[in-house]
Amino acid sequence: MEKKITDVLAKSELKPGTPEDLQKLMKDYYSSHRSVIELEELKLPVCPKWVKLRKNHSEKKSVLMLIICSSAVRALELIRSMTAFRGDSKVMKLFAKHIKVQEQVKLLEKRVVHLGVGTPGRIKELIKQGGLNLNPLKFLVFDWNWRDQKLRRMMDIPEINYTYICENCAKLRENAFNFDQKCTCSIPFYLQENMEGDVYMYYKLYGFYQNHYRYVLSRSNNQLVGKDIMDVEDCAPFKVSQNKTPIAPCGAIANSMFNDTIILSYTLKSSVHIQVPMLKTELTWWTDKYVKFQNPSLINLSDRFVGTEKPPYWQAPIYELDTSDPGNNGFLNDDFIVWMRTAAFPTFKKLYRRLYRVQYFMDGLPAGNYSFNISYNFPVTRIKGEKSVVLSTLTWSGGSSLFLGLAYTVTGAFLWLASFALMAIHITMKRKKLSYRR
Repeated sequence: MEKKITDVLAKSELKPGTPEDLQKLMKDYYSSHRSVIELEELKLPVCPKWVKLRKNHSEKKSVLMLIICSSAVRALELIRSMTAFRGDSKVMKLFAKHIKVQEQVKLLEKRVVHLGVGTPGRIKELIKQGGLNLNPLKFLVFDWNWRDQKLRRMMDIPEINYTYICENCAKLRENAFNFDQKCTCSIPFYLQENMEGDVYMYYKLYGFYQNHYRYVLSRSNNQLVGKDIMDVEDCAPFKVSQNKTPIAPCGAIANSMFNDTIILSYTLKSSVHIQVPMLKTELTWWTDKYVKFQNPSLINLSDRFVGTEKPPYWQAPIYELDTSDPGNNGFLNDDFIVWMRTAAFPTFKKLYRRLYRVQYFMDGLPAGNYSFNISYNFPVTRIKGEKSVVLSTLTWSGGSSLFLGLAYTVTGAFLWLASFALMAIHITMKRKKLSYRR
């Protein structure tokens, strides 16, 4: 009976694999099925002449090997696992986590780098800004089969950065005088696997600092809970309009609200396109919807805003954000509330829509051809930012981000240790006190 590679692996000792191990397994397995010439071809190294190429490489702003993976966390993991392979090669992290593009461009100009590991978005931006030259590139590696905690590969994650895909619209929005001109673009894509269960659509912004101190303070809580819509005291620099009329909602946060319109379409047949039904309610936290935000009135909402002006960058007043649903209008509009909860980091995503599971989408999004139809209104290129649209599902523990889970776990463990330490100190001091009394 012939042995299979899986049989050999099952009996072998667990240890990190190397290219040499792979070549030995292939040689042992194919030795009776291949000619001498074919067996010689199996002896080719994974990266031919890597050592020689590395020694001769002296060009800055370039790399010899570029490894593209799905996330910054995965890039760091790869760099740590490649210690034996890279040797004394100079490695550079090419991702956006806490590293600005300008800093990476300067580092590439100063250093000779042999190996670059990063994410598609940042690598694309470095190439566009002239910080990374691909002419000396010899090896391009895709981290294709690695899967995240949702078992998704790099090409399975449906995130589309449309900043430069809709380049004409981006240039149009750089000029504030074009605010009244409409600009749309359509982005087709293919979903390789079914997205089963509840599906959520997010917009994702890069390089947008919602955590700036003055930005965070620029709002009126009295106005947002419906107590006094004329209270604009803390809303500088967007307190009043040019004619000194109070702005509602006032402040920098409200004025910069994300206002792109994103519609998802599904190609049912070769020529039949249907709009994927999406819900725009129940996107917020309960405390936000029912405690922190309230309309001044449930009836004749527009009358309560007489004597106020809409924010300068808005296309419609607050009471016309959703004219089709009175319950999702004014300060209670879900899109508005989601935006007003500021993000802690400059790269963040916010919930935009959730799938309405009816008809063809009862079980989620089926695999197939889709397109995003975008009304491009929100400018980002002036601040050197980017924006994406993301489709995602939930795991048994909620979202895909590990940050909160790790933060809570570490904090909880620290508090447990602190409580045990304080208990030990308390018992020790109590015993000493009793011994003194005796």
